[in-house]
Parts: sequence; structure tokens; C-alpha cells
Amino acid sequence: MKTTTSENKEAQQERLKSRTQDQQMLNEVVKGTGMSAWEAEAVIETIHEVYFREPGSGLLRSGQVRYTCTRSDQGAGKSIKECQLVSCALTLIEKEDQHILGGAEGIRRHRIMRLCEEAREQNGLLTQEDLSALLSCDVRTIRRDIKHLKEKCEIMVPTRGHQKDIGPTVTHKGVAIRHWLEGKEPQEVARAINHSLKAVERYLGHFSRVVFLTGQGFGKLQTAFTIGISMATVNTYMELYEHHQHSVGFRHRLAELQAIGESHFQGGDQKKGVLLQPAELNNFKQN
Repeated sequence: MKTTTSENKEAQQERLKSRTQDQQMLNEVVKGTGMSAWEAEAVIETIHEVYFREPGSGLLRSGQVRYTCTRSDQGAGKSIKECQLVSCALTLIEKEDQHILGGAEGIRRHRIMRLCEEAREQNGLLTQEDLSALLSCDVRTIRRDIKHLKEKCEIMVPTRGHQKDIGPTVTHKGVAIRHWLEGKEPQEVARAINHSLKAVERYLGHFSRVVFLTGQGFGKLQTAFTIGISMATVNTYMELYEHHQHSVGFRHRLAELQAIGESHFQGGDQKKGVLLQPAELNNFKQN
């Protein structure tokens, strides 16, 4: 009897996903603990947040590469040969990419934003040539994509050539927060910035938790430890908070923001935060 194998896009994606490290870990957690697949996936996401967010803090995850680029404190007028470099862990392929609209072009633009933001949070800056090499396309395509993101999505991609005056309010996280504060719901925000709904909900959740924990007296390091994000990401969200805190949109969303922060606080953030009180923080910094 002849056996046929489905080669449609969904089937290919499912086979690829089943071979990833995340799927292997999920299978082990389900088998070893009796958790549901949904619960195990939440555990794996927490592991990623805590152990793999800081550069050099763990092995590369499936879909990541280590890439050496120019350090962000090297002036734009300095030639590449003279610049000091930094090694960054960059995510080329992410499970959520398959949910990005716009086909191959939309996914490429999404990856451009992610790669540049990841490098920036690790004190690096990618050039258009770097992006061309990472994404296997020519520089003209990268340049066209960056122009599209700026003109159509109001997002300034933080490449080395555009590093001047790029604050958090014009990167994709900043634009996502602004859209939300202006009244758009997460699904609308995802469409506006060409992101997956899951990624947008993560940005909004982290922003809400950072603001709430700051209001509870948590320091930046304490907040980073509690949420499981990098200090650079905490700084980004704090700058966004300082920029938007007096806006009408922020006041409109304040109750919702507090509710998100409170739910996470009662669900575990409070207990995690106690582990790093001011005295312990000083010891942590010294060690």
C-alpha cells in the first residue's frame, strides 16, 4: 500500500517544531511530572526568561546564533575596523514567527526588528550589512525593509547607522506600548507593528509588571530578577514609563495596568522579590 506524506506548510512546521529543544523539554516535563502540555509550556517559558535572557548566561537555544557586532558605545564616525566588538546571542528563528502576517517579507521585517533590539539590549549594534548576512538577503532589501518599518509602522530600527537619537519610544516595544496606551487592543497592536499577539501580550505584561513593582518599591535589579528579564529591558520599560506616565492614555489604562501587576504580584512576584531585599542586593552586586 502506498503511503503519502503531507508536504503542506502546516505539516512541515509541525515536524520542525517537534524536533526542537523546547519540544524535547516539554515531553520530558509532561512525562516526568504529569503536567498538562499547557502547564509544561508555561514552565519552559519561565526557564527561558530566567536563564537565557542575559548574554553569556546559558547555552544558545534552538534557533539562536552567537554573532559579533560593534559595541553600542562606539561613535558613528568611527570606522568598523577601529571599533570594539561585543558577542551577542541573537534569535534567528522563533516559534512565534509562523504567526506573523505578510508572508516571507513580513517575517523578515519582524526578524530585523528582533535581531536589532536583541543586539541593542546586549550593548551591541548591527549594521545593514550584518542583517544582510544573518538573513541571507542583499543590503538593498534590508534598506527597503527598514524604510518600510519607519514610514508605515513608525518604528525606527536601531542599527548602527541610525543609532543617534533612537530612544525606547520609537523601537518596536515602545511603539507597541504607545499604541496600547492610545486605546488599541493587543490584537490591533500586533497588526500595527507586524508582531505576533503573543509577543505583544508579553511586552504589555512586562511593562505593567515593571511599573507595578516600581510602585511597590522594588529596585531595578530586584525587578529584573523577579520578572526574569534583563536589566536592559527593565531600563527600557522604565524609560517608557517616565515618558508616558503623565499622558491621558496612561491614566486611561492605569486600572488595567494595576490589575495586571497585582495579579502577578499575588501569583508569585511578591515572593520572588523578597529573595532579593536591599541587603542581599548589595551582596549580589559584589559577587
